[in-house]
Amino acid sequence: MRRFAVRAGAALALTAAALAVPSAATAAPPSIAWSACTETALLGFDCATYEVPLDHDRPGGPTTTIALSRRPADDPARKIGTIFVNPGGPGGAGRGMVRSSARIASPEVLARFDLVGFDPRGIGASDPVQCYPTDAEAEAVLSRIKGVPITREEIRSTLSANWEYTEACKRNMGPLLTHMSTLNVAKDLDLLRQGAGDSRLSFIGYSYGTLIGATYANLFPKKVRAIIIDGNVDPDQRTNHRLANKFGRAGGFEIALDGFLDECDKAGAACAFSGDARGKFDRLRDRLRQGPAEIPGGGTVTIDDLVGYVGQILYNMANFPVAAQTLQNTYDAVLGDPAALRASAAGLPQAPTGRGWLGDAYAFNGNDSFFAVNCADAPLPRNPALYPGFAAAFEKAHPTFGRSEAFSEVGCANWPIIKEAYDGPWNRRTAQTVLVVNPTYDPATRYDFGVRMTRQLGNARLLTLDGFGHTSRYSACVTSWYTRYLLNGEVPPVGTRCKQDVAPFPAV
Repeated sequence: MRRFAVRAGAALALTAAALAVPSAATAAPPSIAWSACTETALLGFDCATYEVPLDHDRPGGPTTTIALSRRPADDPARKIGTIFVNPGGPGGAGRGMVRSSARIASPEVLARFDLVGFDPRGIGASDPVQCYPTDAEAEAVLSRIKGVPITREEIRSTLSANWEYTEACKRNMGPLLTHMSTLNVAKDLDLLRQGAGDSRLSFIGYSYGTLIGATYANLFPKKVRAIIIDGNVDPDQRTNHRLANKFGRAGGFEIALDGFLDECDKAGAACAFSGDARGKFDRLRDRLRQGPAEIPGGGTVTIDDLVGYVGQILYNMANFPVAAQTLQNTYDAVLGDPAALRASAAGLPQAPTGRGWLGDAYAFNGNDSFFAVNCADAPLPRNPALYPGFAAAFEKAHPTFGRSEAFSEVGCANWPIIKEAYDGPWNRRTAQTVLVVNPTYDPATRYDFGVRMTRQLGNARLLTLDGFGHTSRYSACVTSWYTRYLLNGEVPPVGTRCKQDVAPFPAV
């Protein structure tokens, strides 16, 4: 089991190095030392670790380790530089992104750039934070948290378990507890840029990764070569008005759900849930809100299952046809003829588990680091007793996702107050225009967040994808603009819109 460890030896080495130069601030960061990856999941790629200051205000102090992976440029003789990529989260481990390089960039880009994925501090293989010694201890507490707590007992259990969880994080997370903010991740990224030998940064950030990109752009505006941020947060609202931001996120999921249900009815026979899809979904949700439904021979389905499942499938349009069949099966079983449900419990929606791709890792690192970053970045009310009231107001406006969104970060109520965070200004003019990309029906980062990101940044251009899913997918038009921008800095004309190349429900 991997644990966080302050690299005292590396800190001594940095201190010694500082004595050999007039000022530690003038010492160039060391180059990244790559070697062949030995992990099965990363065989065929290069791997490295890199030491960065635990506290960037103390560059000669203790360090923490960043784990990286690299897909080298296919045409090294014509290599332009390095593109760093981040999958979002927060809590998303980025090293595995090199395995999906064809989804990230075109062959023309992959020929000219090294593609580097990294696990941000405290995440994945980068000295991972850990709130509990074992998975079992974490599960014992987190299993008491309801995604959509409704009854008085469910709310009590959810609030008390969140409180216990945060107290465990305080006890066990170690020095990284107070150094997990996006401010520090952006500063780490600038050291990684220098370690890769690039004079300016090329970066693609998805979802929460857009906050990393925006933070970097405002800390180091002259060091921006090419930053693509795809599926955007509203940086000011996310860091300064987090409760309002949570309300807006709930609304984004509702907009995406509306679009899914509308497209289903338009598709007719190609969508198994068509025929008053909106009405059927609302009736199913309202029935499950009253309590679990027992399905003869098929298990139990709850409101947590429904909301978690639907929220997950909205992330990827490829899920839509199967999800429609699952919803129809569940509707028939709960409100119609139980015999219509397939015999297997696979016909029921299941809430997502959240486990990552590193099979040997502590399974809850993503959850722990999610809170460590979000609670550091943005203030939320510190009285847990207020959250049931927030949930009622959220749910009134956003009946499917409002309640879950209101409770999703109640663990921040008793998190330590962190002073290390960046909350603006966001309008520093960068050396190169930042490319902002956003789908119109993105559930987690709604389209108007992308509009606001573009307006807040000092030098940005918005590329709109008329389509579904979290971050841009299935669009040769978007890929073309990625390529032109990364290779030569070309940005789309103001108002450019792209379409997805496939329909949400392809004709059968």
